[in-house]
Amino acid sequence: MLGATVGALGTAVTGAAAALLTRSTARHQVKAEAFRTLRESRRATYTSFAETSGRYLEMLSTTLIPLERVERFPDQRNEWIEDAHKRWKKALRYRQNEVQRERVLLRLDATRPVADAAQEVAKRCVLLSRATGRAIAANMGQDLDTGPLTPPSPGYIELLAEDGLDPETPDLDRLQSEARDAYNAFLRTAAHDLGENGLLA
Repeated sequence: MLGATVGALGTAVTGAAAALLTRSTARHQVKAEAFRTLRESRRATYTSFAETSGRYLEMLSTTLIPLERVERFPDQRNEWIEDAHKRWKKALRYRQNEVQRERVLLRLDATRPVADAAQEVAKRCVLLSRATGRAIAANMGQDLDTGPLTPPSPGYIELLAEDGLDPETPDLDRLQSEARDAYNAFLRTAAHDLGENGLLA
């Protein structure tokens, strides 16, 4: 009789342990799947932002090419300035549409370190864009909206001054390099956030 009782008790304990183990395994699987889904969602968001921001930075960089040729080829000065202006406007439209959309999506999905890194990319690209636009305007002798050439805004001056740059004639190559550095820092931060060796691999 005692043996039967002990046997029944052992069976009950074993059954309860098995049920708990099954429940624990199922809970773990649900958590793992939720984590995988979140990770894949973030990976897609980060990759999309990286591709869009990289394209924007490349567009800004190509705007500097005709600007560099203004001094070297003075006979074609007006053509190079016009070429730079067209490229700059194209990059500006791209930022206002594609880049801005990706920034909104990133803010909804990113962790704080990735969001901060993305903000730095945006800041550096905007500084490069503003400085490039002012360089084009200075060469044209008027603001790009066809008004008289106006002084740079206080916020723009402050941001450039933080980096020790002259607001009137900032070093465009340095601004371009800093924007690229911020972009690469974003890639590293996003890859670390995802626990991967590389974001775009």
